[in-house]
Amino acid sequence: MSAQNLLIVQGGGPTAVFNASLASIIRESFHQSRIGEIYGARAGMKGLSSADIVGLSHLGPGDLLSLRNSPGAALGSSRFQPSEQDLERSVEHLQRFGIRYLVFMGGNGTMRGADLFRRFCRKLNLDIQIIGIPKTIDNDISATDRCPGFASAARFVAQSTLDLSMDIRSLPQPVSIFETLGRDVGWLAASSTLARRDADDAPHLVYIPEIPFSLEAFLSDLDNVVSRIGWAVVVISEGVQYVDGSRVFEQKNASQYSSSNRPLIGGVAQYLSGVVGESLGIRCRSEKPGLIGRSCTAQVSRRDLEDAELVGRAGVRALVAGETDKMVALCPLDVRSEHAFKLVPLSEAGGSHREIPADWLSNDALAVTSSFRDYVRPLVGELSYYPAPLSTLPRHEPV
Repeated sequence: MSAQNLLIVQGGGPTAVFNASLASIIRESFHQSRIGEIYGARAGMKGLSSADIVGLSHLGPGDLLSLRNSPGAALGSSRFQPSEQDLERSVEHLQRFGIRYLVFMGGNGTMRGADLFRRFCRKLNLDIQIIGIPKTIDNDISATDRCPGFASAARFVAQSTLDLSMDIRSLPQPVSIFETLGRDVGWLAASSTLARRDADDAPHLVYIPEIPFSLEAFLSDLDNVVSRIGWAVVVISEGVQYVDGSRVFEQKNASQYSSSNRPLIGGVAQYLSGVVGESLGIRCRSEKPGLIGRSCTAQVSRRDLEDAELVGRAGVRALVAGETDKMVALCPLDVRSEHAFKLVPLSEAGGSHREIPADWLSNDALAVTSSFRDYVRPLVGELSYYPAPLSTLPRHEPV
């Protein structure tokens, strides 16, 4: 069989290890005699539909190493939703570039897009093989045990919670509300609980979308924590909701809406800090690292980097083995197998968001149980824990 060309499409939000998967795909493709030229579509499906395609076959070992260690999405990404005409043009461009192998890298939306394109190609009886490579800091693709990108972002959140607590305890600043990414699920915010070793350690209160938010309970619980120990660190997911499903805070400015009319969320910590000041008379700051939380190379998890490279490599090998219309899914860490992954249908991969399992949720201040932490801890790796501040030592009386 003669060599066939391969195209890579990145979609959705970048991560600290997205490019590690990309580099792994390119590197593995070089080793496969069935793969000829390697191409990339700029800005995801938008690039494929407009023939904005770049060659990648010239990249050398040094280029791939630099790519592996860089955050973001090197090919550019988008949340572009193609029309029927866009799909038709995309097929024309695949044929023009002689592409048989197609790799979609991304989260739920990208996997749904890959499945849509799969069905469009099958309707035309095109000889195209499609493989999905998972990625998302939200960890909400239900068909895989974990998503590359999540563990590094979770590590950033947990370590930042530790660091923030040391600052708050140094210069008395009663309350800080730390906002994490997470529109629909709370995997990241809940990962902050890895920072806590003793009962009075931060975080003291954690709020996630899986558990309805109550403003009255929040103010009461916060007041109790501050009254008891004199300070508090609150961690909250940007997507927290009231029991009726409405967001606790959402941008109202029309300029902050996406092309699909989806409002930009974020800002709940700043909003609640104002509520705390007005309702409790307590000085309160807000922290919103935002996008840096998903692109911080200083907090890349070793497990996450290995997973990102694994799914890229496995995807290419699946294509040359004749597989198609599948996504590479990671198996749980306790599964002892040669590859530690499996292939699942794209139609399953792009399903509903995976929330934190109900039996891992708790009604206490931290929102999640120890089972959640047992799952996350080996993914995140060891954090940098610190000794208690010297100011917490007992008062010294003169001899």
